[in-house]
Amino acid sequence: MGEIPARRSATNTRPWRLSAFVNETIARARTAAVPFKVGEVVVVDDPFNGRREGQVAVKNGTLVGLQTADRIFFYDHRQLRRPD
Repeated sequence: MGEIPARRSATNTRPWRLSAFVNETIARARTAAVPFKVGEVVVVDDPFNGRREGQVAVKNGTLVGLQTADRIFFYDHRQLRRPD
């Protein structure tokens, strides 16, 4: 039997076309996995604002929301690293 993906509603259970399935599979494979977990402490050396340290609050695609004492700053996951 066919599986219903979580992002589709149960009322729309028509079979996918092969091209749509292949395109979605390729898009999922190209998406970079963020190596940090929510709540993990990370450090970023921002070239304009200096060094920031905080916890990962949000993961949205390749962007990571860094929760500092007063704000959330968004960075690309490649700029973040674990503290020394």
